[in-house]
Amino acid sequence: MLKPTLAKLKLLAISMSTMLMFVHNTNAQLYTNDFGAPLITVSDCDDCFEGPVSFPGGSSINFFGNNYNGLYISSNGYVTFGIGGTSYSADPLNIQSIAPMIAGSFTDLDSTTDAPSLIYLNISTPHQLVVTYVELGHYDENYSVRSTFQLVIRSSAYSVAAGEGQIGFFYGQVTDPAVTSAGFGDGLPTSNPGEVAIISRASGIALNNRAPAWYNLGVNGVPNSPGAQSAQSVPALPIPLLIILALTFFPIAAGRIRKQSSVTARY
Repeated sequence: MLKPTLAKLKLLAISMSTMLMFVHNTNAQLYTNDFGAPLITVSDCDDCFEGPVSFPGGSSINFFGNNYNGLYISSNGYVTFGIGGTSYSADPLNIQSIAPMIAGSFTDLDSTTDAPSLIYLNISTPHQLVVTYVELGHYDENYSVRSTFQLVIRSSAYSVAAGEGQIGFFYGQVTDPAVTSAGFGDGLPTSNPGEVAIISRASGIALNNRAPAWYNLGVNGVPNSPGAQSAQSVPALPIPLLIILALTFFPIAAGRIRKQSSVTARY
């Protein structure tokens, strides 16, 4: 019988680690893999919105000096307050005049007649909305490029944990090279304090697996500096998948060990 050695155990660990990295690659940076329910309207349209969507628990958010009980979700990668938005122009967030906006990727996304392109809403946590754009294509029905990202928006009643914030930006795989903008805007055509450009009229590739960023809302609901990502935000693989991976890779690693032992024995 083969006796396990440190070298043999390392071989198994490396094999499993490689597989784990592969499985996590696409959505590794998202806040949660519990996306909630798909939104019917924005998951099959071009240039539309859905809402208003209220914060669970009946609370409100102060955003750039105004209180809102909920928000509107646009198919073009952003949420707005007060009114819905259908624009696809990717204007810089500090001068766009559509509405007060939080944009994960403000560009001409498309989900028309494409099953994988879905926009989800998770309302399972009181005072928190999680909007997830999954594998969105680009106009006009170009599904050779994809965008996956997530916005976390918390009302003023949410008790924010250390290392997190009230507004969160999380990015998975983004292969769409089209011009896009991301960040905060107050909806006024002049630039004002607190408007943040994560990127401004740049290629969407810059958002691919981008590091997560949290922002808090300060006086009069004005966004301030981002905080560090909380360890709670790192998604974990479900236990059944870990078991499957172990059963898959242990025989492979064991086979390599037996082959190595056989070769050594000849000498």
